[in-house]
Amino acid sequence: MPKLRSRPFARKSKFRDAKAIVIATEGELTEPIYFEKLALDERFRNPRVVIKVLPTTDGRSAPNHIIRRLDDIKRKHGFYEGDKLWLVFDKDDWEDGLLSEVARQANQKGYCLADSNPCFEVWLTMHFASIHESFELSCSGDSVTCDDIIKRLKQDDMDPSYRKSRIDKERYFDRLETAIQHAKLSDIEPKDRYLNQIGSRVYKLAQSIINSSPSNP
Repeated sequence: MPKLRSRPFARKSKFRDAKAIVIATEGELTEPIYFEKLALDERFRNPRVVIKVLPTTDGRSAPNHIIRRLDDIKRKHGFYEGDKLWLVFDKDDWEDGLLSEVARQANQKGYCLADSNPCFEVWLTMHFASIHESFELSCSGDSVTCDDIIKRLKQDDMDPSYRKSRIDKERYFDRLETAIQHAKLSDIEPKDRYLNQIGSRVYKLAQSIINSSPSNP
C-alpha cells in the first residue's frame, strides 16, 4: 500500500496570528488521506489556519504512541493559545485500561480526542446513514465489528468502490454535515472520556475544521 509522506510543519500563513490544527492518527492511510483532503477542500480552507496530519509511519499505532508524536511536535515547534492538537484512534482491540490512561494524559496535556468504536469506517458510514439505520444493534453495540462496518460501507448506497488507500472527497464531503449530525445523535454519553458504544467522535474534529473556515467566522 502507498504511504503518505510527512510534510514539514510550518506556519506559512501571512497572518501573524495563524492557528494550528495538528491531527495525529492511528491509521497510516484512510484517516490521513481523509483529513488532508478535508483540509485542502476549498469549502473549508482558511489561510489563518495551518493543518498538519501526522500518520503512523513506524508501526507504533497504539494510542499512547500517538500522544508521544503530539508531544514531539509540540516540543519541536511550540504551540499557542487557540491551537488544537488531536488524537484520532480506533477503540478496536485496545484494552480499557490503556484507553483510560490515554484519555487521562490527553486531558492533562490539553489534547483533544476523536475516537471511533470500533473503527474509523463507522465515521465514513455516517456520511450516508445513521448507525441505527445501518445496523441492528444490541444494547451495547458490541456485536458490530469493523468487518461488518466495512462490508456495509461497500454497499451500493454508500461507497461500493471504497478501499483504505482512496477517499472520494465529493462523495463524502458533500455529506459532511449529515455525518456530524448522525455522529452527535449516536454519542449518547458525551461526557465519557472515550466511546463505549458504537459510534465516532470524529465529528468534533470535523466541526473544528469547519468552524475555522472563513465561511464560518
